[in-house]
Amino acid sequence: MKRFAAIFLTCLVALSSCVKLDTPRPQSFSRTVLLYLACDGNGLQWYAEGDLANLVRGYLPIRTDKDEALLVFYDDGSENPALHRYYVTSEGLVYKELVKLYDNGFNSADTDNLKRVLDDVEYFYPSERRGLILWSHGTGWLPPGYYANPKEGRSVSKSFAQEAACEMDIRDLADVLTRHYEFILFDSCLMATVEVAYQLRDKTDYLIASCAEILVDGFPYSAIGQDFFYDHTGKGPAALQDICKQYYDFYNAQTGANRTATVSLIDCSKLDELAAVSRKIFAAHKADMPLVNPSAVQHYYTGNKHWFYDLTDYVKQFATESELSEFKAAMDRCVLSKYATEWILGVVQVRTHSGLSTYIPIENATYLNSYYKTLDWTQDTGAL
Repeated sequence: MKRFAAIFLTCLVALSSCVKLDTPRPQSFSRTVLLYLACDGNGLQWYAEGDLANLVRGYLPIRTDKDEALLVFYDDGSENPALHRYYVTSEGLVYKELVKLYDNGFNSADTDNLKRVLDDVEYFYPSERRGLILWSHGTGWLPPGYYANPKEGRSVSKSFAQEAACEMDIRDLADVLTRHYEFILFDSCLMATVEVAYQLRDKTDYLIASCAEILVDGFPYSAIGQDFFYDHTGKGPAALQDICKQYYDFYNAQTGANRTATVSLIDCSKLDELAAVSRKIFAAHKADMPLVNPSAVQHYYTGNKHWFYDLTDYVKQFATESELSEFKAAMDRCVLSKYATEWILGVVQVRTHSGLSTYIPIENATYLNSYYKTLDWTQDTGAL
């Protein structure tokens, strides 16, 4: 593991206007990983700096290695957003190399701008395989703005990221992910919902996310950096399970409310099978599903945010014994790793944790239910 020694800045591109799109593309890399830090004006700036500092204390690719490239997009509002490459020399020095600067008004919570960054990563560092870490606020599958201000009868669209009044709709996020990723990691709250995973099922092989809230310190980057580039470790995709275990172990060792963690590794290739099993069960219990008492189901939210319940525990409320057995088998094939502390923030006890959460429809939530019906999971399973 390469340790932090020093940081130098070398400018490849001084201004975005100086980028020459006819510049010869470099040799293709075996793997690139992008850490996308959207922390402008949302209270997370300080913690983003801490995670970056932890990142460079862990594993970094070697500068001359054409197999691996670690890119970091950073937008905290204090200066122009920028895309950098982080690497280490054979002498152990850590470099932060500027790839591209963006305009000062660049909004990192806008999906069009996310696409610009993804396109730039592919242009400057074309790769056979890709990993993506999305770091910001998160509210699962909810329409943008609803988590903070859940008013019915309005036309709003938060799923991932937040800057000023702008948030990404999970449907739009799926649309701008035009390249395939071996893994997507959400360092964001509440993103391990079956609705999010299913919406992104064709965009990534694996998804790492949390059913519950993530503390502001996020993932322990100094301990998991080498697992992002798992080819050289010999572990293969099993390294992603190590990321989940490292995350859980880090927070399980804390005390009080800080002893909080839920994390899951989802095999997205198995989600269609899960949807097929769910569709059959939901169709057989259309009359039973509205009768489920949400208070009897494991939940992951805090406060009055009644939108995130354990998926298996929900199905358990109305499925027959044989149906539940088939459903659990599909879940076992889909959820490769799952960890949870006994409590969430010291206020929500975790009795059971299947690794995926879901929405239990609320009868009078007209706007929310209307939005929910537009999601792939709802349309393909008849969940509502």
